[in-house]
Amino acid sequence: MIRKRLALVITAAAALASGLVAVVVTAGPAAAATVSQPLRTMVANLPVATEVRTGYDRDLFNHWIDADSDGCNTRYEVLIAEATTAPSVGSGCALSGGAWLSYYDGETWTDPSDLDIDHMVPLAESWDSGSRNWTSAQREAYANDIGDARPLVAVTDNVNQSKSDQDPAEWIPSLASVRCRYITEWTAVKTRWGLTVDTAEKSALTTYAAACTNSTVTVVTVIGGGTTTSPTITTSPTATASPTVTATGGTCTGSNGTDVTVPDAGAAVASSITISGCSRTAASATSTVYVNVVHTFRGDLSIWLYAPDGSYYILKAASSSDSAANVDTTYTANLSSETANGTWSLSVKDNYSGDTGYLSTWTLTV
Repeated sequence: MIRKRLALVITAAAALASGLVAVVVTAGPAAAATVSQPLRTMVANLPVATEVRTGYDRDLFNHWIDADSDGCNTRYEVLIAEATTAPSVGSGCALSGGAWLSYYDGETWTDPSDLDIDHMVPLAESWDSGSRNWTSAQREAYANDIGDARPLVAVTDNVNQSKSDQDPAEWIPSLASVRCRYITEWTAVKTRWGLTVDTAEKSALTTYAAACTNSTVTVVTVIGGGTTTSPTITTSPTATASPTVTATGGTCTGSNGTDVTVPDAGAAVASSITISGCSRTAASATSTVYVNVVHTFRGDLSIWLYAPDGSYYILKAASSSDSAANVDTTYTANLSSETANGTWSLSVKDNYSGDTGYLSTWTLTV
């Protein structure tokens, strides 16, 4: 199960007739891209640098936060999402009746207190590998990253404590059968956040990857895009090139009606609109994004908008409790910090298995 994307700031504006909510969204970190590479290639592309621990303090990573103000902080969001038996959620996000599998050691637990939420790449390791140069907001986003299933994982508490801040050159799960999954997820998180590796870590990852199936790994980056020179945006095989929309009369509006398949529990897909000729230099504080996605369960979907500079705006998070069909709504976003003209991309991801769908059309007015 893939967890819902972490919304850094989302404010409800008005409920629409469809039952969805229009939201005003602020920008996340820039330079996002979808990188899709074979495991060994992604490992090979991890940049090598000397680690620097100077100045590290765990308190520099604000966690756990309640990003969507639903009463459940990041720890509980992960526990709810990863439960093999869904728990009841009570007052104060108290969980009961659930069950969890710790994949590091194969143990099953029914008491949430027996589990830690492990940062796949530990906070201290991220500091050593680049997060020491980030802003406080970026470190908070990293420490609470539920926009991808891999950065945070519920595991047996003493196993997590045994791992501590060690990298794969120093620690690997005791279960040999899950080691390929572990080093794949480690590599994906390092790529997602533009983190470096040291020489011993790179050597260990390379050795482990050589013994694993060389499956394709897809990552939506938050900082950087790995060292690949050609990150891949996954789209429908039959999709045509995105149109260039020339705004006239100051309308600053573009629309893309080319259907793009959204694969079942697969990589995010993207559709782009290039706006030129907009009379405004900056986009509007009340920009609108109309989105129509055909899907059996709209709760499966997360949707976000990428600005020309790579900043992203979260329009919709996945929600396992929303079983209605289709997304057919207009979102209002404050894009005033962005240039109006340029290429804008809408990214859609199906976060749960069981059904496919397609992005039918979307319209952007900046």
